[in-house]
Amino acid sequence: MTVPAAYAMVGTSPVRAAIRRDLLPRLGSWLLAPHLELPPDAVRLGTGRGAAYRLVLPGDVRAVLRLYRRGGVLARVVRETYLGLRPRPLRELVLTDEVRRRGVAAAEVLAARVEGNVAYRGALLTAEVPDATTLGEALRLASDAPARAKLAAATGRAVGKLHAAGVFHADLNVSNILIRPGPEVVLVDFDRARLTSGPLAPRARRRNLARLTRSLAKLDPSGRLAGETERAAFAAAYAGAMHAPCAS
Repeated sequence: MTVPAAYAMVGTSPVRAAIRRDLLPRLGSWLLAPHLELPPDAVRLGTGRGAAYRLVLPGDVRAVLRLYRRGGVLARVVRETYLGLRPRPLRELVLTDEVRRRGVAAAEVLAARVEGNVAYRGALLTAEVPDATTLGEALRLASDAPARAKLAAATGRAVGKLHAAGVFHADLNVSNILIRPGPEVVLVDFDRARLTSGPLAPRARRRNLARLTRSLAKLDPSGRLAGETERAAFAAAYAGAMHAPCAS
């Protein structure tokens, strides 16, 4: 698989990695070790499947390492191993780079590691989004209804830009939408994302929004955090972003 020019593909079977070129001297030996060791001060994050860690690497590189883990029924049999000739970490790096090129606010991938060949394990290293919390936590912490409406509008704009850019996020949920002060929205986890040459078709948009709605309903079944006002703010901002010019 060809990686973007800003990254170097290094290593040989069974361990190889795509690393942002300027980070090769700092990260190369660590990512190409036979067994990937977490730094002693790594902090496990509570989102996802429990396989993400916040790290501070040499040169004060602040990052999040996600170890690929299966979900669902199959995870009971095989948790870490995947099969395929196009490793998911490398594919996610390529997809995320293209998503960012299209103007979507997505966390930058710093490196992707693959251990194995047809059967492999993987890891993805992304730049930490500073001062960020998940959308779910941001809604809980919002001081009042106007603050929640601002969060909803910011999220609507971000998702609208995502869809206008032709990106289908395979796991659009409240944990993969990060909120920075402002509020500013940054999207993460483009594993299994799909790209189209133009804006997403209405059916694909509805599917993606339905996934986000289900995620929100699990967080807030009573509608206390995201009621009619917040949903209206989201919808208006989403529609505006869908009709705005998109970077390419």
